Amino acid sequence: MTSLVFAAVLVILVLVLQAYTQKHALDGLEAGMIPEDLLAEPSEPVCLHLTLRNQKGWPRPLVSLKLHLHPSFEMQDADCVQRDILGKGHTVQYVTWLKPHQEVSWNLEVCLTSRGRYLLEPLYLGSGDFLGMNEQTRRATALQELIVPPRERPLPALDAAMGGFLGELSVNRFLYQDPILTAGYRPYTSQDPMRSISWKQSARGMGLISKNYDATTEPRVTVLVHAATSLEEQMQAVEDCYSMARTVCRMLEEKSISYRLAVNSTFDVLIHGALVAGNEWNKPLETGQGYGPEHFRRALEILGRATGQPAEPCERFCTEYFGPGTQDSCILITTEPKETVRPYLHLPAGCSLLILRPDQPMEREDAP
Repeated sequence: MTSLVFAAVLVILVLVLQAYTQKHALDGLEAGMIPEDLLAEPSEPVCLHLTLRNQKGWPRPLVSLKLHLHPSFEMQDADCVQRDILGKGHTVQYVTWLKPHQEVSWNLEVCLTSRGRYLLEPLYLGSGDFLGMNEQTRRATALQELIVPPRERPLPALDAAMGGFLGELSVNRFLYQDPILTAGYRPYTSQDPMRSISWKQSARGMGLISKNYDATTEPRVTVLVHAATSLEEQMQAVEDCYSMARTVCRMLEEKSISYRLAVNSTFDVLIHGALVAGNEWNKPLETGQGYGPEHFRRALEILGRATGQPAEPCERFCTEYFGPGTQDSCILITTEPKETVRPYLHLPAGCSLLILRPDQPMEREDAP
C-alpha cells in the first residue's frame, strides 16, 4: 500500500513538473552573440562570441543554441556544425546542461572571402520539458552584420600614379617655412589625429580641443568612386575600383593627408536589428574630412557596404561632391571613360586631378 502511495505521489510530482516546464521551459534563460568586430578582412577568421546563461536557481538539463549561416561563411568542420542537405548554408548547434546561475560561452570562427555586407541570422535558444518529450525555441538575438572591405590588389601603374600625385601635394605642403598655420580651434572628435590637439587650449577645462589648420598650407583631397556596369561579366571592373580606392586611402593615410571619400552606390542599413531601405537611403556614401585609424575604418566600411549600383547619375555625383567652390585636389576612380567624366569636374587653381580606371593608364592633370 505504501509503495502504491509513493508511486502515485511520484507520478503526480512528475506530471506537475512536466506541466510547469512545458509552460516555462525558456524562463530565466538568456543567450547572446557578439561579433569580434564589425569589419572582417577577406579570408581572415573573425570570431563570433556566443553566450548562454541560466538565471534561475535550479539546473537546466537540456539547453541548445542554433545559428544558421549563409553558404558564404566558411568554417572548420566540427561536431557542432551541420551542412544543409540542399546546400543552403550551415547550421551550428551547441547543446549543454546548466547549473543554477551558470554561464557558458563558445567562440565560433568564421571566414568570408569576398567583399560585401553579410547578415548574421538570429540566434535561436531552445530548451526541453522535464521528460524531454518536447522542445521550445525562441529567437534570442536580432539580425547583425559583418562588413568585408575590398582586398588591395598590387597595381604598379597605380603606385606610380599615386607617387607623382602625392609628391606634388608634399611639395605644396612644404613651400612655406612653417606649413602648419592654425586658423582656429574646435572640439576634438575621434577622427582627429593626436597631433592636432591643442594642449594649451585643452588645459583650460573645456575638454580636448583640436586646431583648425589653414587650408592653403594643409593639403586636402576628395576621393570620388563611381563604379557602375550593366553586365554581370563586367562586375570585376567594379570590384577593381573598390580595391583601388582602398589602396588610395591607405596611401593618403601613410602621408597623413586629410581626405574625404564619397562612393556613388546604393546601400541598405541595419537599424535596431531591422533592415531599412528606401529612397531616403539611395544616396552616395561618404566620410567626413580627416584621417587617422577611425577615419580609415569608416572608409573601409563604406567600401564594403557599396552594392555596385549607382545611387545617382555620374554628372550629378561629381557636381555635388566636387563642384565649383571646392578647394581640394581630387582623385576620381571610375569605370567611365575619361572624356565622359572630365567635363563634370571643376579643378580649382593650384590643385591636382587624378583619374584612375582599372583598365587604362592613370592620367594626372594639374590646374595652373
